[in-house]
Amino acid sequence: MGFIHEHIILPFGDSVKGEKVHYYLRQLHEAEQWDEAKMRAFQEDRLRIVVLHAAKTVPFYRKWFAENAVDPDGIRSLDDLKQLPVLSKAIMRKQGIEAFTAEGYPERKRMYSKSSGSTGEPFAFYESKLSYSVNMASKLRTWYQAGYRLGDSYMKIANGVRSSKIKVLQDRFNRCSYLPFYSINDDTLRSILDRIEIEKPRFIRSYPAPLFLLAQYRNSHQGYKYCPVHVFTTGSTLSLDYRDEIERAFGCDVIDSYSCEGTPNTYETPQHDGYRVCNYYGIIEVLDKRDMPVANGIGRVVSTDLWNCAHPFLRYDTQDLVEVKDGRIMRIMGRECESFIRTNGEVYTVHNFSRYFLHDLDSIDAYQIVRHADNSIAIKIVVNKNYTESVEMMIADYWRQKLDVPVAVVCVEEIPLMQNNKRLTIVEEQ
Repeated sequence: MGFIHEHIILPFGDSVKGEKVHYYLRQLHEAEQWDEAKMRAFQEDRLRIVVLHAAKTVPFYRKWFAENAVDPDGIRSLDDLKQLPVLSKAIMRKQGIEAFTAEGYPERKRMYSKSSGSTGEPFAFYESKLSYSVNMASKLRTWYQAGYRLGDSYMKIANGVRSSKIKVLQDRFNRCSYLPFYSINDDTLRSILDRIEIEKPRFIRSYPAPLFLLAQYRNSHQGYKYCPVHVFTTGSTLSLDYRDEIERAFGCDVIDSYSCEGTPNTYETPQHDGYRVCNYYGIIEVLDKRDMPVANGIGRVVSTDLWNCAHPFLRYDTQDLVEVKDGRIMRIMGRECESFIRTNGEVYTVHNFSRYFLHDLDSIDAYQIVRHADNSIAIKIVVNKNYTESVEMMIADYWRQKLDVPVAVVCVEEIPLMQNNKRLTIVEEQ
């Protein structure tokens, strides 16, 4: 079945949609055998192509190169990247989509995309069908590393129905069971778990937050026995406690992945010894606040897309934090705005908070940190029968000392997911 899906159904789908996923799936398989020098040479060839293209056809970069007297032909190596400006989503949104769209790029070869991001703010951009093909192929190679093959049954749990008839057909051909939902409650969780028991998908894919709620329900209710090969997570931060709960519920490993607009697919190895970047697709730099490289410690992801000539992403600041060791990504820490940075520079991320609230305290079911403009924080918590007033005092005292800011603890009925089914751990209220 895998052969038919990979060598007949996938190429046929490519021809219908004008894509080349099948071709780049083969190319990526070959590229995995390259040594570091060959991969670097390939990246630099692609970098020169994209930079020269941007300088000629993209209004923002054409103006930037002229005003800063930088010769785009001089950017020929990865070391030359630092000559380019680091651009944030806020800057790109302010400039507008047309400022970063390549003039004359054929409409039939690009797609309009919209990313909500972790904060739910809309961000529109164009994606070339070429970059989409390479990106999709890299995601398939990620799944292949974990034992998946085209034609294996899998379940995707997401919000919203499939609006595209082509996507519906793809699901059918690819044996994907797509489960949409708009809100999460006991009925929803029970319905999804019942479908898993009936359909027995080999793999399950969703955001960490709904999977965590699904796992909590399954762990507290008997009768659910089916275990998939792997659970794949993506789209938001996978905390240690989310991972533990999901793996305990489904009896299998969780394989996490990370990507966003203009960023190469970055995936956890099945051996759980860190994350690998699809260097064939793009370049990731991990930089500190001064835009200097970070080899060990925590830094933010700045990415360069080597394929999207419809809307080039060059040194795009994702504002996502990662922890690196000897230059290799070991943990995805989450959004920069999802970190509490003390005045002395000490960083508290989602992992620090989740370990305390969901591991050390058995009276807390959910939590959220709300940081106010004056730097004081309110800790929203959903409690259970084990909760007492003394626990509330202990929480406030503990985090007041840790963060050295005023802390208030607020009990709430629920902490809802956002429209994109992500849940922010830290919310900034300005």
